[in-house]
Amino acid sequence: MKLTHRKKIAFALFTVAFFFLTVECMLALLGLSADRLTTDPYVGFSSTMPLMVETADDVGTTTMVTSPTKLRWFNSQSFAVPKPDHVKRVFCVGGSTTFGRPFDDATSYCGYLRRLLPYVDPATQWEVINAGGVSYASYRVAAVMEELASYEPDLFIVYSAHNEFLERRTYPTMYESSATQRWAETSLRKTRTFTAMESIVRRLRGQDDAPIEMLPGDVDERLNHTPGPVDYVRDDTWSADVVRHYRLNLERMITIARRSGAAIVLVEPSSNQKDCSPFKSDDQHFDRGRGLFEQGLFDEALAEFTAAVDRDICPLRATSAIIESVHSTAAEQDVALVRFDERLRAKCFAEYGHACLGNEYFLDHVHPTIDVHRDLACWIIETLEASKWLRGTIPDGETVARVDTEIRNSIDRDRQAIAFRNLAKVLHWSGKFTEARRSAEDALRLMPGDLESQFVRADCFTRQGLFREAIEQYESIFEAAEYEKAMLPFAYLLADTARLEQAEFYATLATASESPKTRTAAFELLVRIHTALDEPERAAEANVSIDESTNE
Repeated sequence: MKLTHRKKIAFALFTVAFFFLTVECMLALLGLSADRLTTDPYVGFSSTMPLMVETADDVGTTTMVTSPTKLRWFNSQSFAVPKPDHVKRVFCVGGSTTFGRPFDDATSYCGYLRRLLPYVDPATQWEVINAGGVSYASYRVAAVMEELASYEPDLFIVYSAHNEFLERRTYPTMYESSATQRWAETSLRKTRTFTAMESIVRRLRGQDDAPIEMLPGDVDERLNHTPGPVDYVRDDTWSADVVRHYRLNLERMITIARRSGAAIVLVEPSSNQKDCSPFKSDDQHFDRGRGLFEQGLFDEALAEFTAAVDRDICPLRATSAIIESVHSTAAEQDVALVRFDERLRAKCFAEYGHACLGNEYFLDHVHPTIDVHRDLACWIIETLEASKWLRGTIPDGETVARVDTEIRNSIDRDRQAIAFRNLAKVLHWSGKFTEARRSAEDALRLMPGDLESQFVRADCFTRQGLFREAIEQYESIFEAAEYEKAMLPFAYLLADTARLEQAEFYATLATASESPKTRTAAFELLVRIHTALDEPERAAEANVSIDESTNE
């Protein structure tokens, strides 16, 4: 009896399925697990230092503590090994938002979770470890998770999205894949047969043939090698590769968590769009957005603000493509998603009548205010409860307010002021003078009279063309002390605004600097001043001093 064409196809499919299931069963009996995508096929590290190192006390209790070599990027944290009974261990991983920048762990969403979870489930001993690394992109976060997976985690909370474009790397063999192809590959990766075949192919190919770029063991931001975002040029192909690499690393994180027996939740990224211009731009999306916002055309403004983030040549905020990757990966992998951006926009709409997120909720381009960290912790708890991982009572407003007060009362005002000052300096370095001035003013509210914060504020006024305000701020500085760092900038400002006698005074002060570069610049300015004052002999004297300073 001849088989019809359809029967032949059905028979072939049945044979393939039977063979596939047979192989799956045999590999299961041999103990091979599925979904083993835990290594990055594109990026490796030239050296590795563990995040956590082991210590022991006098009675032999072993504790893991943050390695001193990592404290530049991570908060100091500790936990016992093995994990004590009745403990639920939660690792929060990601970048500087998880860290709690510009502050630290205490006022981060991790710090709030640590205080709030015992109210949800008092019968459990909660252990929340902040493993957020400053400037850590997803490929570094995944490596941290690989280490932490060996310490009996119960839950990973992942907020990793804003640092994907910080480091240089190449993708020589990446290719575009459709949603259907991604679904098929994701499904196949969950099978033992795919895992075994992938392992065999890698062995046959050999490690030397793998297109892996070796990055430094520690973060090496492109911005560290330039005076600002000038190193960035528009490269849409590279940006698309970065997004695909990011998606792959999200899948790696999910695999790592599941293989360790832990649950995982992803946090939808959010950022300041309304009050933070692009770090480098060649279009007018942000300016158009500001104009539309001032007209009350909020929906149109939001579209322009979003485009400004997406078209930023130096993208230090999660783009729409990054955010979509979080959404689609969570859906494809059946992972709980904390709708941080969505909830924050709803809050903004309720409070201000629009959904354009700005300084009301962020201290800079991506770092939330302490209030928003508190809200994010509450939204994480609600998401965990909705996903059935967490069972208990959601903290009411009174409980949250009590915890909030406890945390704020524990804040060291001087440390917080220094954090604002450091933030102001970073923003000033990146050319964001409005934002830098605001952070300097935040520092001065907590630490009145701080000379460095006043200096940043004065220079921001100068860069913005607000010369009267800048002069007033400089005068306030020098009423308190002869602040060397401000001498030459103030002299330049006075000279540029035709206050030549005053400029001469501060330029002369600057000639006593220990820095040859500063002394040379001060003498050059004096030549200019004396020439403008028609004092040729004094200009000549200053000119001689330039040569003497240069030859030192």
